[in-house]
Amino acid sequence: MSVRIKPAQTFFRRFLKRKRVVIVKYLIRIIPAVLLGLCFSQAIDAAQAPALGGMFPETVASVNGQPISGRDLETLVRRQLASIGNPEWSDLREQYRNELIYAGVTSLINSRLMYEKAISSGDKATDAEIDAEMQAFAKNFSTDAEMNTALARQFIDRDSLKQQLAQDIAISKYLNSFAETITISTEESSKYYAENPEAFAHPDLIRASIIMLSSEENAELDAQAKERAENLLARAQKGEDFAKLAKENSVDATASGGGDIGYAAKEGLDTDFANAVFSMSVGEIRLVKTKTGYFIVKLTDKKKEGVAPLDDVREELTVAMKQAKAQSELGTLLTQLQEQAKIEILFSPGE
Repeated sequence: MSVRIKPAQTFFRRFLKRKRVVIVKYLIRIIPAVLLGLCFSQAIDAAQAPALGGMFPETVASVNGQPISGRDLETLVRRQLASIGNPEWSDLREQYRNELIYAGVTSLINSRLMYEKAISSGDKATDAEIDAEMQAFAKNFSTDAEMNTALARQFIDRDSLKQQLAQDIAISKYLNSFAETITISTEESSKYYAENPEAFAHPDLIRASIIMLSSEENAELDAQAKERAENLLARAQKGEDFAKLAKENSVDATASGGGDIGYAAKEGLDTDFANAVFSMSVGEIRLVKTKTGYFIVKLTDKKKEGVAPLDDVREELTVAMKQAKAQSELGTLLTQLQEQAKIEILFSPGE
């Protein structure tokens, strides 16, 4: 890696000495509109947003001759400051300011390296793809003005968003292809299972399906809810399709899945619910009252404390191992890209 550092820039030697960088966010499909939406809850009002410019030099770094702008670095820093109440830059401790700068420069350099890798691999964003993402983002707002305000809260405009979309889509395409090359053999998952039995230990477990009806503070309304729950209990006990009854009647989030809550340990469940369900027999259907409502519960399975069989966890284990392997190999790739690139850091904090 060819690097030019001004003598005073010992701060950035931390970046240059890093042996491994893992960017987990690149392991999933990046949809910038969604990512922006997640940030909006932390953003300050556009009217309160400081104007960009002046915090850093025009160019703070370059990657293979391509500049990293101070404006882009400031955008990242401003977003972080907005999440903690937008304090004045000058009021922050020097160490924290340096950490923000370091994180921002590192993020921008890594993104540029991944983008260059994507482009060299033939993964580019088409105009149609960018327009589709822009349209999907725009649907979150009732007017153009509202959208512009939301973008301003993130210190960007539409042109900047399009540029970011082009980069993120290209990176996403490359990383989707990258992820497809990651494989875990049966032998690998079996070996991991054999060497890490403690990772698959579990306490007593139950699996159940539920139909939940909310209880009411009003006595008359609560009596009606209880009567309805008893009627549903009777129908379920007579053999009606429990999943269908749950989809049509349950107010719990599990309704769409037929009421299945999956496997659960006693710890973490509502005490009244857990005491009742763990005393049931598999196949039994019972009405359980808790502080939150009436539950028609069908117990579908029980597992004694022990170690989950490999066949029961192999699929989930394989997915987790693929993710870990992809993360490791992506870190290796990024390190290689850093070593092969000409990276120049062109300013020191406090200049």
